[in-house]
Amino acid sequence: MRSYLRPLATAILFACSDLSLAHPVMAEADPAADGNGPIPNINALSAQYLPAYSRIVDGLSWAGHVDSEIFSNYSGGVRRGSEPNLVGQFGLEYDTRKAGLWRGGKLTFSVMGIYSGGVQPDYSGDLQTASNIWAPSALRIYDAAYRQRFTHWLNARIGITDINYYFDVTGNALQLVNSSFGINPTLTANVPGTATFPYSGLGAMIGAHGAVWSGKAGVFQGDPQHRGSAFERGYMALWEGGIHWGEKGDDDLDNDADDYGKYVLKVGVWRYEQPHPDLPGLSPSTAGVYAVAEGNWELSGGRDLGAFVQMGGAPQDFNPVPWYLGLGLRLGHPFPGRPDDSLSVGMARAWLRSSAVAAGLGVAAGAVHAAETAYEITYAAKLGPHLTLQPDIQYITHPGGIEPNATVGILRLHIEFF
Repeated sequence: MRSYLRPLATAILFACSDLSLAHPVMAEADPAADGNGPIPNINALSAQYLPAYSRIVDGLSWAGHVDSEIFSNYSGGVRRGSEPNLVGQFGLEYDTRKAGLWRGGKLTFSVMGIYSGGVQPDYSGDLQTASNIWAPSALRIYDAAYRQRFTHWLNARIGITDINYYFDVTGNALQLVNSSFGINPTLTANVPGTATFPYSGLGAMIGAHGAVWSGKAGVFQGDPQHRGSAFERGYMALWEGGIHWGEKGDDDLDNDADDYGKYVLKVGVWRYEQPHPDLPGLSPSTAGVYAVAEGNWELSGGRDLGAFVQMGGAPQDFNPVPWYLGLGLRLGHPFPGRPDDSLSVGMARAWLRSSAVAAGLGVAAGAVHAAETAYEITYAAKLGPHLTLQPDIQYITHPGGIEPNATVGILRLHIEFF
């Protein structure tokens, strides 16, 4: 084997061995730490959470971030109270062209650490998860993948990665904190084994794009908590197609999330096939659809306005969330003298199937409301080149379908390294 391929093979084999929950103290906080418990019903972190990479040597660069927050449930929900959360992710990127080897190759590798001071749903009681960084404490390899770009319009990727890095990405919703704005809850609430935060998974995908169109398809393992099982515990297959028109200043056609263009319309379909639905933490085979529409406009005074609509459906009668609707606005440069700040508002509504929710909670179906809705407003204040402070407030109606309306506040500090 050529000397420059040995590190690539070693990294992928090392990641597939799954060092998830390798830290014994952190593992105790995870109900799934023994490998047999349920995978928590958690929606995902916003897509591509690492900041821009910084060069170490030709071809090799690194990046890192830490997000810390105080989550508080002020009223309603299950009970009042606060808890701290922290997520840190550090990664390497190796570009074969910049290293003087072949064109189009890129290897990514990252490790993620999660610390939770409590169980957020024990406070707010919501199904959609008000904070997109809350998860049971863990330390794991999060990304170990290789991408090959064959032409300027065709690429393929294989390895351990997060579905929401590339599928169901809503660019104008990325600063909203509620998890449903990151990935559709008709995926994550109905399929706990979705390969996304906090459990990325093994998969492969192929993508293509042109100036006004994009398309991609992928298949990912159906139980990412057990990475070594590969596809023995089912799989999830996805396809997404999009149309893009108009140009905006920060367009990046090399971004495999395909969120370029002033106006974007994307639709996707997915199928989850599970031969072992009786195993803890897994769900029956199911399928669904989703759609994302976005628009971007330049306003006077250097401001910019973005809008989005998200929709999803998985109507099988055993799914607790058959339908979803999300919408919102993002205003960049909201005040004079604050060009790097942004203000975002959003609404995330998850319709609930009373029979499925009631069965999971052990209550009567008549006690479950028709939907849970989160209303959010958040402000991201850039304090320095690598420091952002973000206060967030959410009002959640019928958390979990059965709890009193909740008022949630989050104060988050985002630090970027390198």
